[in-house]
Amino acid sequence: MFVVDEKSLKNSRLTLLLLILNVSCFIYFSAVDVQYLLFFAQINNKIIQEGQIWRLFTAMFLHADIFHLFSNMLALFFFGIVIENNFSKLEYLSIYLISGVIGNLFSLILLPPLTISLGASGAIFGLIGASFILTIYHDRSLIFLAFLYIIYFLIMSLAPGINLWAHLFGLLGGVSLGHVFYKRKKFIEY
Repeated sequence: MFVVDEKSLKNSRLTLLLLILNVSCFIYFSAVDVQYLLFFAQINNKIIQEGQIWRLFTAMFLHADIFHLFSNMLALFFFGIVIENNFSKLEYLSIYLISGVIGNLFSLILLPPLTISLGASGAIFGLIGASFILTIYHDRSLIFLAFLYIIYFLIMSLAPGINLWAHLFGLLGGVSLGHVFYKRKKFIEY
């Protein structure tokens, strides 16, 4: 269930598509003027004052540097495969996108108006949250380790330049959606 093997990798086309999309955006925006990147990044005052709501969505596909991209894509690879192989494609995409938007929305509310934010972290923390739900329902012996893992990453989110609110609320979005989708799936099976 939590193993990345050839079979689970073959069933993870959506994860691979998200990886390609994120990497392609990084390559493209690295090659053009930074103003193009800033048009799609989450800039809170642009959303509040000018109604540029698309930024809550587009910022999820942008990354500040190669390390930012690499760390997010590594997490997307592992957690994406787990979620894609345990939920439907629509549920997986919903967890990813809704968690990312929830994280960005709370960043909009809780961070200063001149804040600029970007990255897939809120969406990825949503996948981590949904993975935690799978752990709760499938292997309770791993709950403590999964909880420590989440705490570790939330503590790391306190570092300067990291959007704690996107991480925290993306995680909560993933936990909530993972729980709803898992319970619905079990209800339908009965």
